[in-house]
Amino acid sequence: MLAALIGGDVLFMALHWLHVHTGLLTSELWSIGYDRGFGEMFQYLKYGAIVLALAYSFHRTRLPVLLMWIGVFGFLLLDDSMRIHERFGLGMTAWAHLPDFGGLRGRDFGELIYAAIGAVVLTPVLVLTYMRSSPMARAISADLLLLLIMLLVFAVGGDTIHRLLTNTMFDTLAALVEDGGEMLVLSLTCCYVQTLRHRSAAPCTYTYR
Repeated sequence: MLAALIGGDVLFMALHWLHVHTGLLTSELWSIGYDRGFGEMFQYLKYGAIVLALAYSFHRTRLPVLLMWIGVFGFLLLDDSMRIHERFGLGMTAWAHLPDFGGLRGRDFGELIYAAIGAVVLTPVLVLTYMRSSPMARAISADLLLLLIMLLVFAVGGDTIHRLLTNTMFDTLAALVEDGGEMLVLSLTCCYVQTLRHRSAAPCTYTYR
C-alpha cells in the first residue's frame, strides 16, 4: 500500500512538472497546488481512508483517543476541501487590514494566525487525552502527533517559504516541496492507520482500556 500511494504521489508530482514546464497539460487541474485539482482529490481520498480506518479501529478497540484523532483528520479534510484556512486568511486581512510584508501577503499572515489558533485549541486537548490514556493509546497518539507535525511543517512552513520564493527560479521546486511533502506525509499516515486497522481486527491484539 505504501508503495502504491507514494507511486501515486510521484505520478502527480511528475504531471505537475509537465503542466508547469511543457504545453502538454494546460489545465490547472494538473497542478498539485490547485484546489480540487486531480492531486488534491487524491489527498481527499487519503483523508477519507484515514478517518474510516480510525473509525474501524475505534469500533474494535474502544480507545477514546481515536475519537479525538478522527475529529482532527476529519477537520483537516473539511479544511482542505472547503478552503477554510484560505477564507479565514482573506477574512482576517479584510477585518484587521493586515499589510503585505517581506514577500508575504496579508492573507498569508491571516493563514498563519489560523494555524496558531488551531495549535492553541488542539494542544490542551492532546495533553489531557494523553495523560488519561493507556500506554497503548499514548503510543498511538504520539505516532499520529509526529505525523501531524510533519504534515504541518510542509503545509504551513512550506507554504510560507513557497510564497517567499514566488516569481523566482525556485518557484516550481518550492511548490513541489510544499505540496509534494504534504502528499508523502499523508501517504505515510494513511499506511500507519491501516496497520492499526489490521491490528485491531486481529484477536487478542489490544488491551482495552
